[in-house]
Amino acid sequence: MINYGKVFIRKYDITLFLTAVLLMALGLVMVYSTSAMISIIRYGVSYHFFLRQALYVAISAFFIWYLMRNDYHMLKSFYKVILFAVIILMLLVFVPHVGIDAGGSRRWVNLRFFSIQPSEFLKIFFIVYLASFLEKKKDILDGNPYSLMFISPFVFMAFLDILLLKEPDFGTSFMLFFITLIMLFAGGVSALYLVVTAALGSIGAYFLIFTVAYRRGRILAFLHPYKDKTGIGFQIIQSMYAFGRGGFYGVGLGNGKEKLFFLPTPYSDFIFSTVGEELGFIGVVIFILLYLVLAYRGLKIAINAPDLFGTYLAYGITCLIAFSAFINMGVVLGLLPTKGLALPFISYGGSSLLASCIGIGILLNISSQSIKGKRYK
Repeated sequence: MINYGKVFIRKYDITLFLTAVLLMALGLVMVYSTSAMISIIRYGVSYHFFLRQALYVAISAFFIWYLMRNDYHMLKSFYKVILFAVIILMLLVFVPHVGIDAGGSRRWVNLRFFSIQPSEFLKIFFIVYLASFLEKKKDILDGNPYSLMFISPFVFMAFLDILLLKEPDFGTSFMLFFITLIMLFAGGVSALYLVVTAALGSIGAYFLIFTVAYRRGRILAFLHPYKDKTGIGFQIIQSMYAFGRGGFYGVGLGNGKEKLFFLPTPYSDFIFSTVGEELGFIGVVIFILLYLVLAYRGLKIAINAPDLFGTYLAYGITCLIAFSAFINMGVVLGLLPTKGLALPFISYGGSSLLASCIGIGILLNISSQSIKGKRYK
């Protein structure tokens, strides 16, 4: 360990690194298990989705390697450019023959050789924006936590949420609102202001949910899934069947039945249902523990970061990954209404995986720079 004043340069957080690698490896296994039969029917081979996910893993691993080796402070110099590019891509989803319509939503952009979901990258770089904003305004907040400067991030977030709700992507818009609240709270904004803002947001969410038929249907499916077992309640009922069949030890890897055209796209949002069926209660607990380890290491990195920018950045990224995971798990277990959020590192899809790995790469770089003892007065 080399001492440069108060800052200590040390090895990367190996626990965080290994946890992320293990989750990606488990994700590959589960993607193959859940997609093999669908892949055979659609493409004539069992490994179509697996090979694509393996390519996504390789690309994502490169980004982890690159970001963990480059000072995270560099993000300050170009995050605005990336945010602008992401917003342009979010506008392109509405352009015919460019945006991809899937399941009634337009969330993907066709870039000829591959597609991209801009909202996944929006979450990460919005956190970079908030971290930079809070660091710059720290002196103001220290002197006056009741300053109205907190309105600026919410105005920007509201603009982004309008684009997201147009797609529509209520889950990501909710996540942006939630991340903004917790990061501003960590930055020292008055809790009273944030409680009032959360209350107003809840009122807005109520109207957004109950004035749109498909969102209202998701709430009704969550509350009374068996009232429409073959309609709006079908997916969550099949998910609960999967966990019920899994029992304590599971039916064995590859032996699940619910993935065979009972659960729609079982390799994406509801992949955790197959984990419950094939690996049982033991497998579910292992996955939960891995995410808890990731959250713990991420928060520890935030505490030991060399500056406020690193602290806010690590805090935001950790909360994003951890809460995305537990919201997804809550949905497939029937504890939360359907949100359409992927399970980080596990669900099939390049955009979600790459965005999560960008976050891990940043966390690992922050972990390589730490301050011993108390950092701020």
